[in-house]
Amino acid sequence: MSGDGRKSPPILFLLSTLIVGGSEVKTVRLANTLVSRGSGVVIAYLNGPDSLRDSIDDRIPVIHLHRTGVFSVAATRALFRTIDRYQPDSIVAVNLYPGLYAALAKLWHRHSSLRICVSINTTEFFDRKNRWQMLLYRHVLAYADQVIFGAEEQAAIWRQRYRVGRSDRSIVLHNGVDIDYFACEARHPLPRSALPQTRYLIGTVGKLRAEKAHLDLIKATNLLRTRGIDVGAVIVGEGPERTHIEQEVTRSGLGRFVYLAGEVSDVRPFLQSMDVFVLTSIAVETFSNATLEAMAMARPVVSARVGGMQEMLQFGGGLIVERRDIGGLAGAVELLLTDQELRMRLSREARRATEEHYSWEAMVQRFESEVLRDLSNSLSPTQPTSGDQLGEV
Repeated sequence: MSGDGRKSPPILFLLSTLIVGGSEVKTVRLANTLVSRGSGVVIAYLNGPDSLRDSIDDRIPVIHLHRTGVFSVAATRALFRTIDRYQPDSIVAVNLYPGLYAALAKLWHRHSSLRICVSINTTEFFDRKNRWQMLLYRHVLAYADQVIFGAEEQAAIWRQRYRVGRSDRSIVLHNGVDIDYFACEARHPLPRSALPQTRYLIGTVGKLRAEKAHLDLIKATNLLRTRGIDVGAVIVGEGPERTHIEQEVTRSGLGRFVYLAGEVSDVRPFLQSMDVFVLTSIAVETFSNATLEAMAMARPVVSARVGGMQEMLQFGGGLIVERRDIGGLAGAVELLLTDQELRMRLSREARRATEEHYSWEAMVQRFESEVLRDLSNSLSPTQPTSGDQLGEV
């Protein structure tokens, strides 16, 4: 609400899908929080699935743009109609592909005060196709009034490698976690009989995708067991790599010691059951929401050196190992499992880091003060923020 009592223009969040995933869940929660504080919010998404739709506040209009094909003219027109109907003053595009549609909307509405912000959730791309696509997206990002990075390391890589996100038109906004919801004790702990019957349990949460490198967790578990460590593993999430993971579990003879939980609505009971949380990602990852949730529940972390994970652990709470280093991963996990004093110290550090540096409230306040405020004070929308022109691509 504006100071004179008039209703302020809404903010429009633009996503690819409403599937359960770190970026999507965070965006929906942020939208719900903003509308609960009196801000106007609209959510538009390009294509299904939309399993998160029921978790969106009823006060938020949700528009399915029905994208088809590599690029959808129909979805673009639907976005234009959505903008004309709800008259947002800013669009926050969640990642690069929605950013393309947001840039086109800005060009179409070039005489309006529409501002564009693109939130980038990837640090390093996993495949060559994505890297080639940056030949287009770096020009798209030139039309953003603001770019949101998730970590300082990510921002440095993108500024150097792609010449985007100059410091006066970007912000580093760390993810935040609800420290009350993810308290140290889950409300409904799992019975231990539902999990591998081992002395120790390690695990992770995330989509079963190749860049998450879940096979490394299986291999490390196998290596630990050959060293005489009675350890099992639980993996929470679903995705295209499930068959490969199951094959590796069978090949390693770990059927009794690895549990694939699939997609769950509440990860807290699984996090509570873990002695150590492990992140094995080799690409894409920036500031892992799943790891923050584990830290809020006082789980010590072993993470691959990827994205901003070393930055996340700067206040303590975990150990960093090199990507794809199975021996190093197993060694770090073994150290935490066998040294209870160290494990308990890192547990306390993990919880304290989320309370003091990565709370949900702190993230929302920074979003309101440094993203929404900067968008409202941004330059004329008719000029790109660098020398690049979208039409030159």
